[in-house]
Amino acid sequence: MSVALIAHYLGPQLGIGQYLDRLVPPLVRKLQESGTVVSVLASPNAIKNTPSFSQFGTTLKILPQLDYSPAKRYAWFVAQFSNYCRKHNIESVTWLSNPLVLPWHPPSLAVIHDVNEWKNDNKGLLRTRLRSLVYLDASLKFAQTIVAVSKATEKDIQYFRPGINKAGKLKIIVNGSDSDLINLPAINVPAPEAPFMLSVGRIDPKGKCLPEAVVLVESLRKVSGDAWELHLVGGMNQSTEDSGRAFLRSINELPWVQYHGHVENQALAEWYRRASAVIFLAEHEGFGLPIAEAVSFGRIVVISNLNDAGLEAGGSGVIAIDIHNPKAGAEEFLRRLNGVPVGAGNHLEKLPTWKSAASKYAHLVNELARLKNRETTSRDT
Repeated sequence: MSVALIAHYLGPQLGIGQYLDRLVPPLVRKLQESGTVVSVLASPNAIKNTPSFSQFGTTLKILPQLDYSPAKRYAWFVAQFSNYCRKHNIESVTWLSNPLVLPWHPPSLAVIHDVNEWKNDNKGLLRTRLRSLVYLDASLKFAQTIVAVSKATEKDIQYFRPGINKAGKLKIIVNGSDSDLINLPAINVPAPEAPFMLSVGRIDPKGKCLPEAVVLVESLRKVSGDAWELHLVGGMNQSTEDSGRAFLRSINELPWVQYHGHVENQALAEWYRRASAVIFLAEHEGFGLPIAEAVSFGRIVVISNLNDAGLEAGGSGVIAIDIHNPKAGAEEFLRRLNGVPVGAGNHLEKLPTWKSAASKYAHLVNELARLKNRETTSRDT
């Protein structure tokens, strides 16, 4: 059996890049152990920004078309991808990000990370409708198997596309909550001596509720009487760059708020170690990898009480607050912080791992490849 894992994203690593970095290595090993021939089709950007891809050797194939503009990328997959698969003996395809599934492609598994665009205020825009048609609806219609990365994402898909699981094609494989970052050696980072909250992720003020994070830390400073700070690490993508830069300008006059840009894994690990707590107030998330990473380090994470996926990612390590009542949120955080011992991994006992997630993916991928073989055998006879 021969399968292709498609792994691509644009810009810095951020959420999708972290997902691929954690999942693909154990998934490739599991598939190879079962005798499956695996190819990882990755974009040049993903190869550049995903450290674990360096271990794959000839298994890794550079597919520049994955870094094209959306229109050019879609055109290539419409007109040429099937021929590419035949030429390289690819019998089934697993889209690990941004699926472009069409009926003439090999049997396909499509991973849906979230449906955030259908939740926010711009859902009536033409661009969002086109993206829903290309990425979500085509996957739901043409993929043989659909994987949601959390129960929260599965719930959202069922809400926005009711009845989709009548054929039983929608599966849930919850992302791992363990992190290899905890094994990285310590380095120097410009962390303060004062207690501080750490925000990790894309600088998307609206989507990640960053202004609310600033207000919450401001309330925390007033309620506690301590000089709490807020430190942000993360890159920006093209779609939110303008609003992100406007947000950064708005915090220029606040000396207790600092932005450090996108950082490499070793520096990120040290930020988690040094943080007093992590703040992640996004209300609509498919999973929330920074939450999982934070609890791997034993850090408490403050999340929105509307973020169902945050509870899956962090378990007992999260504090859910009403982000629109910052004083009450600050008081609740201080109560928990003073009553919970902090130590690496102490919230992880019942949370899923990337190894267990990879095993579940491998089972579905192999089932898909067997489906292709059964169809071929049926036609031949």
